[in-house]
Amino acid sequence: MDVNKVQTAQSNNNVYRTTAVASAIGAVAGAGARYVVPTKSELSSLINKDAVDSFISSSAANARGSNRSILKYGGIGALAAAGLALLSKIFPNKKPENNTDYSKMGALLDAPDYAVEIMWYGE
Repeated sequence: MDVNKVQTAQSNNNVYRTTAVASAIGAVAGAGARYVVPTKSELSSLINKDAVDSFISSSAANARGSNRSILKYGGIGALAAAGLALLSKIFPNKKPENNTDYSKMGALLDAPDYAVEIMWYGE
């Protein structure tokens, strides 16, 4: 007597886990972004090309980070990442259809390639 194995082809679509992981990564990225995102005065000086060196220096980065809330930037990053994770679940990637039909047009398009192969391997 043969016993057939039952195999499930259903993938694990745990939305909560992927959203939580994306939120955690977004929170860490947002917390780090508080040192990188320029202030309004720094942005205007960068646009007007007044003082580029002051934006890049470590003392300016430390001053930016100390004046900003880590929870605010971490929360913004977590919300953005969670939103993107949920959008990717709502609008999944479309897989290309596997079209096994070989039409006359496809044969005409592939004919030069096959002719070259026959010339190379025929000699």
